[in-house]
Amino acid sequence: MHELILHHYDISPYAEKIRLCFGLKGLPWRSVQIPVVMPKPDLTELTGGYRRTPTLQLGADVYCDTKGIARAIEDVAPSPTLFPDGSEAIVPALQRWGETSFMMVVTVLMGEGGVFDEDFMEDRRKMVGDAIDLDQAGVIVPAKLMQLRANLDLLEQQLSDGRDFLLGDAPCLADLAVYHPVMMVGLVPNPKLKALVEPLRFVAAWLARIGAIGHGKREEMDSADAIAVARDAAPAEFRGQAAPPPEGLEVGQSVVVLPEEIGSGPVAGELLPSGPHEIRIRRRGERAGELVVHFPREDYLVVAA
Repeated sequence: MHELILHHYDISPYAEKIRLCFGLKGLPWRSVQIPVVMPKPDLTELTGGYRRTPTLQLGADVYCDTKGIARAIEDVAPSPTLFPDGSEAIVPALQRWGETSFMMVVTVLMGEGGVFDEDFMEDRRKMVGDAIDLDQAGVIVPAKLMQLRANLDLLEQQLSDGRDFLLGDAPCLADLAVYHPVMMVGLVPNPKLKALVEPLRFVAAWLARIGAIGHGKREEMDSADAIAVARDAAPAEFRGQAAPPPEGLEVGQSVVVLPEEIGSGPVAGELLPSGPHEIRIRRRGERAGELVVHFPREDYLVVAA
């Protein structure tokens, strides 16, 4: 098995979700620090243009988006599971709901000011383009605070029967996904956000339990070394039952994967056999050689090039 290599930066909330996956499973992993803002030449050498944080590398296989990354980690180390018995649909649903809090918190921080420097703000302006006017975030801060209050109230109610974790006695991927946006509140000096969390005693105890999971066994790695690992490896063979490609497409065809979320570019390659929950494309990097890049089906489209 190839080493687990996470391309991330330490303050990334979504990367914290994956670091906690390593901790929950007690896994060793290599940490490659990437820039917070573009350009990210070593990352995009591997992904073909995907810029979001984090990305997981296993040899010459590159996994984009934490939904796909978590499934890849589960395949590598099935126990303890991220998806307890009978929760295959419940966990993704809770994950999607919990992560709606992320942009609520970010919008409040952008609208209030004093947290993000101008380089970060300019990078994010370019990232979202004309879709969102980040400089007007302050107008909707009161509304976002009320939305966040509603999410936190539901979280407090879910935990109020004394359970340790969202689905019972053991943590799962839903806990880690709901945790990282709420964790952000404790990392920044914003009194409006902290005022929402401070009265929630069940949430506070749950936050402490999740934080105590830790990050597994981390070892730093240079990005050039990670690219060399990809160059010297061969992509893993496909296992399992392939799902039919979208109508009008064929395996081996040149395609583009388009993220439906704002802010991450398309990635071009050759369509490969793919399971029902992922999209696999083959591409070639100038320095990394032949790669297979994996995306989750959720939030990503594959179309003819």
